[in-house]
Amino acid sequence: MDDYNLIGFAVRFIMQKKRIIRRYLKDTDLNLVDCMVMMITNRHPNCNQEKIGEITLFDGAIIARSLKKLEQMEFVIRQVDPNNRRKKIVQITSAGEEFVKRLRADFKDANNEIYSNLTGEELDQLEKILTKVYANFDNIKIPNK
Repeated sequence: MDDYNLIGFAVRFIMQKKRIIRRYLKDTDLNLVDCMVMMITNRHPNCNQEKIGEITLFDGAIIARSLKKLEQMEFVIRQVDPNNRRKKIVQITSAGEEFVKRLRADFKDANNEIYSNLTGEELDQLEKILTKVYANFDNIKIPNK
């Protein structure tokens, strides 16, 4: 597979999603990281800050600042993990869920345009293939130089 095409696709896809988020966040006090954190906590209830960092590849300080802001805005809550008192479980609130729901609606409109020339069967195939590729990310060994 040609890396040039794959990288080009990935970069353009991400940039388009970032544009949608920025447009949506224009009149809010939120940023891209905050949105990602809310979307993750919405998808993965009861996750912790470390898990959010693993998924986003952002460091702990960035996640902590975002969670603090989101807590102040009452979009998420953090509670002590009963199994490990040094960790906190992050949960999205109903206000956070509503925000994510509106953001996803904007994404859906953009996705309809992005995938407009694919059939339902092709979309199903694409999702299956990308799910398999995504699962391989954790197996990649990055050499130390």
